Amino acid sequence: MKKNRLFVLFVGANLLATAATADASIYWTMNQVDVSGNVQGTTNQYGNTAGGLGVRGSLFDNGLFGTVKYRHQFGPAYQGYTGGDSNTFGLEVGYLFAATPFVAVGPYLGYEYNRFSEHDAYLNSQASQSLDNLGGGLYAAASLPFANVTAHLGYLGGVSETSRVTGFPPLQYNRSSNLLQMGVNLYLPLVANLDFFVGLHDDDFTQAGAPNLLRGDVGVGASF
Repeated sequence: MKKNRLFVLFVGANLLATAATADASIYWTMNQVDVSGNVQGTTNQYGNTAGGLGVRGSLFDNGLFGTVKYRHQFGPAYQGYTGGDSNTFGLEVGYLFAATPFVAVGPYLGYEYNRFSEHDAYLNSQASQSLDNLGGGLYAAASLPFANVTAHLGYLGGVSETSRVTGFPPLQYNRSSNLLQMGVNLYLPLVANLDFFVGLHDDDFTQAGAPNLLRGDVGVGASF
């Protein structure tokens, strides 16, 4: 009985040590504020490619994490327009469990708002599509000898979808588009608490009419 108790205490101590090590190793990965530039392309037919800027903040404490992001694209999602832009706002809240001393994974809840707008100067018209999505997925963070990595895979259900065209009343769809998201960021240390990072992200809306987006990011993050 005494040996069994010692064994249980030994296993418990090792599990706590592993969790603490993982918590410490991903601390700098998950506590960051970053700014980035990107190139984003719409993979649907007649899709357009445009550059953009983004900001993101992430907090991590005792397994709990939260992120907030905003992104602006300087161009319409589709070809054939004289102007336009895209705006994205997102939130994620979740919990990471230590899988190894250097890797943590866990579930998250996410919300995202997207607005895609197009302008036609010749027809003096403007159109926009706004989408609200709510859901969740799986998040992972890793601290490697040469870099830090974050990755996510999520599915957000459509809450609302509204289209607007100049001269017509807004049209709200009864069935809004769902959103499948996946992405990975690789953070390379620069100096002190600054990182250089690159990322690749894929956002696919399930209903026809909403763009499917493939984006490459390059940026700088500051850990705290």
